[in-house]
Order: sequence, then C-alpha cells, then structure tokens
Amino acid sequence: IMYATATQWAIAGAMYFGIMTFGQTMGYHRFLSHSYFKCPKWFEIVMVFFAHIMMVGPAILWVATHRAHHKYTDTDKDPHSPKYKGMWFSHFLQVFTEPDIRFARKLLKNNMYRAQVRYYWEVIAVFALMLALIDPFALVYAWLAPAGAAKLIGSSVFSYSHRNGEPHSDLIVGLLTFGEGFHKPHHDDARLHIWHPLDIGGRIIQLIKLGYK
Repeated sequence: IMYATATQWAIAGAMYFGIMTFGQTMGYHRFLSHSYFKCPKWFEIVMVFFAHIMMVGPAILWVATHRAHHKYTDTDKDPHSPKYKGMWFSHFLQVFTEPDIRFARKLLKNNMYRAQVRYYWEVIAVFALMLALIDPFALVYAWLAPAGAAKLIGSSVFSYSHRNGEPHSDLIVGLLTFGEGFHKPHHDDARLHIWHPLDIGGRIIQLIKLGYK
C-alpha cells in the first residue's frame, strides 16, 4: 500500500488552495464573471490555469452559466437551481449545462479564452504528461485529488448553499471554499468583493485592488 509523504500532503494542500482560491473563487468567479478587480496579465493566466485543471470547463462556458444563474437565481430558468434541477444535478452535473454564451460576449472576443475552448483537453493532457514524467503518483496528489476535492466541495455552493429556493451563507462551506460559501451577501449585492471577515478570496482581492490600480 502506498502512503503519501508529508511533502506530498503539503503539495496536495497547496494545489487545493490554488485551484479553489485562485482558480474558482477569484479567477472564474470574481474576476471573469463579475470583474471585481484588475490584475497583471500573468496573474490572470495563473488564475485561469488553476481553474482549467479543476476541469469544470472553459471560462466562456462557466462565466455564461454563472451570469445566467445570477439573472435567474433560484427560478426555473436558473441553470443549476437545486429547487428546479434537483440536488444531484446542481451538485454533480451542472458542468454539463449548455449555457447561452451571449452572457459571455466579452470573453468570446478574447483570443486567449477562445483558444482555451479549442485546446481545452490538449492543455489537460500536457499537464498530466508533465506530472507523470516527474512522478506518476503526482497525478494523484498534485492534481486529481485536490482538483476532485475542490470540485466536490465547491459544488456545495451550487447545491447546499442554495437550499430551499434561496441563497444561504454557511460557515463550514465558506471556510473550505476560502470565501464562496459566504454566499448570501453576494446575491444581496453582487458588487461586494468581500462577503465575510473570513472571506479569504475577498481579502486577497482587496490587497490586489490596493496594490494594482
């Protein structure tokens, strides 16, 4: 039986933080979907990379789906409302939603995001090959385990934090997602970039806004 070393656990934790915080919370959600902050191009690429290897789809599709979610929150037109789509779909299958990509018009004009759609699986394959060449077990501890955990935990915001037909803030989900689970203030006022004193993603964005104007 193969056991992970302390270093491998540390790498897995760091990758989980990168995927969840920089990729999902800050990248796809708050930067691309809501334009909460500006940043250098290199940091934008870092955020998109972490979101990409989470395997929740290209930014154009994710952003279009999320903006539709905000427009039709918890109605029968919401693309992943647990009230209308069911908990199973909203938690596990919302990545297969076919959104109206007109919700992501700006990204459709961006060559980098168009290329991400075109070469989505090629990038995944290259990343997997690089990890395998370094250490075959790295495919697990440096990618699949943290990415899978981020997907399962992050999806709680779609399902559990939208229970009973309305958004909720949940401390445990908020802590595990570095901010996303503090969800109700986000729907009450989508202009807010910090949703809770323990909103780590929002705090990092605040630092970026102070340092990059």
